[in-house]
Amino acid sequence: MSVITRTWIAFAAIGIGLIHVALVIGSPLALALPLGILGAIEFGWGVYAFTRDDVPTPRVAMVVAITPLVVWGLLVAGASTFEIATLATVLDVVPWGVAAIFQLFVAGTLARHFRRMSADTGTVRPAPSAGRYLTGLMVGALAVSALVTPALAATEAGIYAQPHGEHDGSFTPQRDVPVLHDEQFTIPGHVDH
Repeated sequence: MSVITRTWIAFAAIGIGLIHVALVIGSPLALALPLGILGAIEFGWGVYAFTRDDVPTPRVAMVVAITPLVVWGLLVAGASTFEIATLATVLDVVPWGVAAIFQLFVAGTLARHFRRMSADTGTVRPAPSAGRYLTGLMVGALAVSALVTPALAATEAGIYAQPHGEHDGSFTPQRDVPVLHDEQFTIPGHVDH
């Protein structure tokens, strides 16, 4: 696998991890706990993949990339079938969909890597030039940030985030779906947030 492709996989894993950790806020505990653990593992694996010459634990990474997709599909089907509104509001298509795009990219790239390894004749790929590597790194970073930023904004944490430079009492977040938390809970020093 080329160095550029490995960095793209690492960027994608970091993006997936960030989205899954952001989805913890506002999720029911039964979903929040696995999402938090999974997000931390994905983020850590992505950072670790940057430090390696080859993709660490690629078969496990492929399974971990596909499993949340299957679970998301089952949760959406269950929430629709059994009309569970509280679960359906947590399964917003924007963050889960962006995470799914990255998960499919990671799993597909790793599957292609395994296929090439089985047909490989032992040829070693040359390292890319510095300019090509930096261009590939920049393209990967921009692509991930362009998709992850709106996904994070669509999560519960992003919806209730304070806009930059507007930390006064005039900001009131708007949301179209029912609020899933207790309205009486206030954090000291954060009234009207």
